[in-house]
Amino acid sequence: MKGSDLDTKKYDKIKHLVEVDDDILAVFSVESSVIKELYIAENANLDRNYIESLIHILELDRKSYNEKPQTYVIKQESEEEYNNSLGKIKWVVMEYDKIRILKIFENDKIIFVLINSNTQLEHTVDNILGYYYDLDEIPRSLF
Repeated sequence: MKGSDLDTKKYDKIKHLVEVDDDILAVFSVESSVIKELYIAENANLDRNYIESLIHILELDRKSYNEKPQTYVIKQESEEEYNNSLGKIKWVVMEYDKIRILKIFENDKIIFVLINSNTQLEHTVDNILGYYYDLDEIPRSLF
């Protein structure tokens, strides 16, 4: 299976979770600062304008994992040392009072999943990552 076909299949798995899980509000990707593949759950009180404002406010439109927000910058001698020490960042969970954001980094895009903040992490983030990655790539329980 080609890389883009695999990425589409992974995205479709998360889209399915948005369709069936009331706590998962939306999924979308950002490629070259453009929102793609936006899917919002029917019961979510969200729209495209809200999502675009989140992207702008939180600077979520960075093109790749190499463009780290200031909160992720680690003082290292060089980018090569950073990558050798830690490897590529795979995903980040950002928790706010009103929303939880799961940010999954791919080579050419970033996938965002918007989740209700009043849920247990193992019931949402753990399920999403378990669907997204092959089960042998992540631990059984993340939390």
